[in-house]
Amino acid sequence: MKTFNTLLLREWMQYRWGWMAIILIPIVVLLALVPFSQVSGLDALTPEPVALISAALTMGLVMALTLASTFYQLMSMPRRDQQDRSIEFWKSLPGSDSQSLAAPLLAHGVLLPLCALVLAMAGGAVVGVAMTFKELGLDGLRQMQWLGVGHAALWLLARLTLGLVLALLWLSPFVLALMAAGAWLKRWGAPLLMFGVGGLIKLYDGKGAMTVLVRQFEGARISIVSGAPGLASFPEGTHDFPIEELYEALYRFPDWAPQDMLLGLQSAAAPQFVGGLLVAAACFGLMVWQRRRVV
Repeated sequence: MKTFNTLLLREWMQYRWGWMAIILIPIVVLLALVPFSQVSGLDALTPEPVALISAALTMGLVMALTLASTFYQLMSMPRRDQQDRSIEFWKSLPGSDSQSLAAPLLAHGVLLPLCALVLAMAGGAVVGVAMTFKELGLDGLRQMQWLGVGHAALWLLARLTLGLVLALLWLSPFVLALMAAGAWLKRWGAPLLMFGVGGLIKLYDGKGAMTVLVRQFEGARISIVSGAPGLASFPEGTHDFPIEELYEALYRFPDWAPQDMLLGLQSAAAPQFVGGLLVAAACFGLMVWQRRRVV
């Protein structure tokens, strides 16, 4: 365990400034743009919707950049030590090859997105408060239902944390398959795998395979939002968000979130979820095998 913690510390020491930049720079930029921005699409300007919309946009931007960075780093991770010629040093340590691969996979693929989620929510709260002050002044901050917003925000964080972990597990077969292909075939591995699978599906009319792939992505979507009943619904075809519906969704969210979390967990009990994890484990084994072959 000590060796594994040391490997995790290596990831932190090597990438901490890049991680912090990816998360904090978008928040600082959006905060700097607050004086030049305005909230539109509301049929009435009230503090809670202004803050929530601003916070949601901030969180979306931070998480999009973080997940894109995570995918890029994971694709280069299997052969990283071979490319910088440090693999002899790392193989001389007491840790195993599986630990050397599992530590960066955990750091980049799980811990970084979770930390980014927490910091994105905190940064979104700051941007939301700043935007509320800009649009409505001190009166808007005084009128803010802080208790209700805070309660809903905590449940949102819990819902997204669980959903993010489950979604990453649903997507793990695809990510680890691309990583394993890159480990064995270098930079051509991921493109060859994608073109090869796509060609086989096209050639043999693999509707069954496409159904499995679509269900895997659908499982990731359900992990984030399972669609439990009870939350306010917005009328279709409208360009403005009705304030009444927004407030209804805000105050119903603490009761709705646990139900939606339960549905997300139930979807993970499906055989396809377990099968995907087995595929991911097999791909991880292929990466370990390739690393062991390197002298």
